[in-house]
Amino acid sequence: MKPSTLGIAVWVGASFVVGCASNLPPPNDQWAAAQADLGRAQAGGAPQVPDAKLHLQLAEEDLQKSHQLMGDNNNRATTLCALARTEAQLALSLAKQASAQDQAMKAQGDLQSTGNPNSSTNVNAPSTAPTPIAPSANPNPMTK
Repeated sequence: MKPSTLGIAVWVGASFVVGCASNLPPPNDQWAAAQADLGRAQAGGAPQVPDAKLHLQLAEEDLQKSHQLMGDNNNRATTLCALARTEAQLALSLAKQASAQDQAMKAQGDLQSTGNPNSSTNVNAPSTAPTPIAPSANPNPMTK
């Protein structure tokens, strides 16, 4: 094969691959799923948690860019939808974690304020451990 023929073959092959990639359908279902995850994160308190808010903003940006790319670059739009879903799910997880930590701190404060003797944080509580029995002079009680 001559170099010019090889170049033409590579060009035709690359055009075919690019042409097939651009024929992907728009990721409408993936976009809707990412939108739903974004809504769940917003409703789950992500805007009130600084770390979660950052990931929520990233998800919104990815989703917006994905919507702009639909029709022109569906492959990239699909990737951005998946990324937006992941960011939104992370935002929701971070919001849930912050909420759980707040509830745990509140419960711990409630226990301390009630003076619960079983609370591990109450240092003034009397010990509930059994009193050790002093050993007898004869180590074997069966023998005298």
